[in-house]
Amino acid sequence: MPAPGPSAKPAAADGTFTCGELEAQGLPVGEGIPTQADLFAGLHCQPGFVCSRKELAQDIKALYASGLFERVNARVVPLKKNKFKVVFDFAEKFYPPMRNFEVEGARVLPRKVLADLKKKLAALPNETPFTMRTMALIKTSIEGWYQSRGYGLCYISHFSGMGTGSITAHVIEGRANKINVVWMNDEGQPEKTPGKVDAKFILKHCPVERGRLYNLADGRKTLQNVFALDLFDNVQILPRQNERNPGQVEVDVMVKEKPMQTADVEAEWGLAADEKNRPTLVSLVPGGTITYENRNLGGRAATVAASINTKSFLAPSDDISYRLMYQKPFIWGLSDENRTKLQATVFNARKLCGVFTPGPDGEEVPPVWVDRAGARVQLTQQFTRGSRGSLGLVAQEVGTRDETGAPCARGGRVSPMGAVVADGPPTTLGAAGRDRLAYAQAALVRDTTYLRDGATLGARDVLTVDQGLGIGTGFPFFNRATAACTRFLGLTRPWPRARLGPASLVLHGRAGAALGDLPAYDAFLLGGPYSVRGYNVGELAACRRFAEAAAELRLPVLGRTLYAFAEAGSDLGSSKEVRGNPSAYFRRAGRGSSLGGGVKLGALRVEGVRDNNAGRWHVLLHYGERF
Repeated sequence: MPAPGPSAKPAAADGTFTCGELEAQGLPVGEGIPTQADLFAGLHCQPGFVCSRKELAQDIKALYASGLFERVNARVVPLKKNKFKVVFDFAEKFYPPMRNFEVEGARVLPRKVLADLKKKLAALPNETPFTMRTMALIKTSIEGWYQSRGYGLCYISHFSGMGTGSITAHVIEGRANKINVVWMNDEGQPEKTPGKVDAKFILKHCPVERGRLYNLADGRKTLQNVFALDLFDNVQILPRQNERNPGQVEVDVMVKEKPMQTADVEAEWGLAADEKNRPTLVSLVPGGTITYENRNLGGRAATVAASINTKSFLAPSDDISYRLMYQKPFIWGLSDENRTKLQATVFNARKLCGVFTPGPDGEEVPPVWVDRAGARVQLTQQFTRGSRGSLGLVAQEVGTRDETGAPCARGGRVSPMGAVVADGPPTTLGAAGRDRLAYAQAALVRDTTYLRDGATLGARDVLTVDQGLGIGTGFPFFNRATAACTRFLGLTRPWPRARLGPASLVLHGRAGAALGDLPAYDAFLLGGPYSVRGYNVGELAACRRFAEAAAELRLPVLGRTLYAFAEAGSDLGSSKEVRGNPSAYFRRAGRGSSLGGGVKLGALRVEGVRDNNAGRWHVLLHYGERF
């Protein structure tokens, strides 16, 4: 029986006192046995709060009602500054020895787990009383199986038959019974009126299924999938067990919508050094970017986005790039298991071409810019969370220009007298420095990577193919294919106490080949931060076939990731097959290797890299992942 109440006189005449500390004495310790924190979590008396004699008596009765203890007593001990420590004295309860053991409610628990548990119980000494330690052994085996598989709402609710020795463990298996979409306002409170995004569309991205055991991993995937739609500022997953039937779980997907339409203007002023090396404005007229986005066109989660970038708002025709994109998910309906998505894009962009850049000797080379304007239509199917395939058509006009914006039909270099000599390889298929072409694109991605304590593990394979259709300048018919294979291997177990992830090894291979009338500006580039580190983009080769290999060892140290790597690449002798042989013209090696190390500081990578061709070391800064 519980003790009648606290054994020390409280501080106030009305029987109240300020609780400063809770302590348990006589509580057994071991795996699966409730800890002091577990037992005290639901008590009225908590450190820092005022507690009454009545509340303390209720806490004693609640602890005794758990059936784990023969006696529960409490003592109120004075502390400094008018605070009191509540000491609970526990006496473990001993039931008759167990004669028989059964489990009820465990529909998915394998028979082998139950058989192994019964063997452990049978191995206990004869006439061993049924105590908290026996309960802990049972809970560790049964609940441990559920917990290790992510079934966080499956547990032993209580034991029966303890007075007779015929013990039954009653298991609650929490199954998803209902999945709701709950709309939230700015304060995070539920809204009565639904939002603009169709609830069926949201639920289609929820792997939680009605009738299945609720899995914490499914809850995390739901959170990731719904947030990745980029339609919501806040997403929360709240599983709730039914009070009358704990085996039924209601899952609330709580969302707060973003503004469906947004517009933004960013202004930029360029600076340049004057004759006295002082920074001055290039122009009083700013440039910048204008963007517009509608994330829920027609109420069906279709997205329209547009952006325009220019260096001068008053003279945008001199240097302007734009992008207009329309995206429609589930174009075959919400019943489509592959979630087929349509994306159409109209674009205009300018980029420095790495094919016509200097080789390792660093000689001065006039830059060649590639302008692309066109349209792309693409269908994408999502096979699993990280695996997808896409098929599309691209039609574009490509022009090559020099620094002044004039058409540039050939690459060149600067003579010793300072004059530009345009005697290099042709930049386009056409003679005027402008091409028109159409081709098909296909891609397959198999991605099984996952994070373990901050370290990326798993595998990723990527295959991309561009197929010319014989439409355009010179009727180009070509094939350009690239395959990449990356493995992230865990070498050690995580160190939870040090909050460090596992050491890992990254193995990466990449190869490509091109056939037919491939334009020079689309040749493969060897060298760069995402090819062979330690070299500039395209410094090693511009080629039609290549092979790359890389290995990187990652070690977590003091909350940072240190890594060492080695990389190598070769053009496989194919540089001479590119029109005009840019590699020979710019004196590129055609192959190279590097080694080095670095540290990751958030998204920043600080690297020391040795260019093995020249034997020089470089310190480089990069953002994002290499693989």
